[in-house]
Amino acid sequence: MMASPGSSKMSRWALDVSPLRENRSFRLLFVGRLVSLAGLGMLAVVFSWQIYQLTDSSVHVALVLTTLGIASFVGSLCGGVLADRGDRRRLIVLSRSAAVLGFVVLAVNASAPEPSLTVLYVVAAWDGLAGGFSATALAAAVPSVVATKDLPAVGTLMAISLDVGAVISPLVAGVLIGWGGFPLTYWVIVGVSALSLVFLFQLPPIIAQRDTHSNERHAVHGFIQDLREGFSFATRDKIVGGVLLLGFIQIVCASPYVLIPEFVSRDLGGSAFALSCVYAAPAAGALIATACSGWLGRVQRIGRLQFIVFTIACLCVAAFGLAPTVAFAVVAMALVGAMDVLAEVARFTVLSERTPDHLRGRVASMWTAQGTIGESLGGPALSLLAKPLGAAGAIVAGGVLGAILTLVVCFTHAPLRTLTRNVESDVHEEKVEAL
Repeated sequence: MMASPGSSKMSRWALDVSPLRENRSFRLLFVGRLVSLAGLGMLAVVFSWQIYQLTDSSVHVALVLTTLGIASFVGSLCGGVLADRGDRRRLIVLSRSAAVLGFVVLAVNASAPEPSLTVLYVVAAWDGLAGGFSATALAAAVPSVVATKDLPAVGTLMAISLDVGAVISPLVAGVLIGWGGFPLTYWVIVGVSALSLVFLFQLPPIIAQRDTHSNERHAVHGFIQDLREGFSFATRDKIVGGVLLLGFIQIVCASPYVLIPEFVSRDLGGSAFALSCVYAAPAAGALIATACSGWLGRVQRIGRLQFIVFTIACLCVAAFGLAPTVAFAVVAMALVGAMDVLAEVARFTVLSERTPDHLRGRVASMWTAQGTIGESLGGPALSLLAKPLGAAGAIVAGGVLGAILTLVVCFTHAPLRTLTRNVESDVHEEKVEAL
């Protein structure tokens, strides 16, 4: 049966959900991650807002998030090695279970007559460690259970799983905070996070492949050598290294999230609900971008695409800092989210295609680790820069600097700039299916 020309054109642009229909393991990973991220999206709002309310200081917000970032860095590196040694499914389940215990402590602490800031620091370290383990193991598990030809579609679906939760859960968090305060919000997060484990428990074992000398290397050199092997691969492969560097630049310079509570509260005069709208805006923009993302699988110049979207994202962050109203700020952050999701899909595709399975855990750990290092450096730097420049000025400066550094990497990393994918086979398959 021949497909109509109109339906054929629409299918070329529509979101490709075939991996969800055809692959049970990926479906369970996707749904489990989606539910888990819904809880984490609420946590991002309530955690930052509670710290700011307790301390009236963006510096404390940055320091607590830095504590979380350092712990996540350690968890990512350790999790990367463990994910490449054994059952990635078991690591995901155990680490997510540990994170749920941390959320319970946050709920109990919020219910106390005088909530403890020290508890927030301790739980940030605990959940950062658990989150580093689980995020790395999951990132390594996904390419192991899907076909190479499905990587762009899978990357888009993984990005949308983040965005669906992120666009709804901050709004829910704003309503819950206004209705039942911090304790109720934390208990809802506990329930949602526990639900995600129901799906993850159903996964079959996902055992990492071994290279021919892995057993000897593990026995003789141990943990440090495994880490060194992963770093060596990333530094030798100029494309993988370039992708990691681009992400690091954006996170350090053009991630204004630590200043959002101060910017919305003081510069824009917004409420908790306005704060939730700004937090949700990037995910909303990303959802719009992914709704018509079918073309991403046919992009040949995937390296050039990364530089374009990273530069636009940084400039949109600068525009956010110049926002005169909450509505303008929401639009600017929605554009940031749209560009970020395109960059995420391109990054996922490149790293998945160029990384052998027995190294995917460690490369994923480096991606997560450079992100947490970037947040740990960028958050305090922006909060300190906000002292002389104000929150708005610091956000603008970070966005402009991120755009400049992205262009510098573009001119100095020719292998990544000229990187292309062979999409001819995919195009041929589409033509055959249309007959």
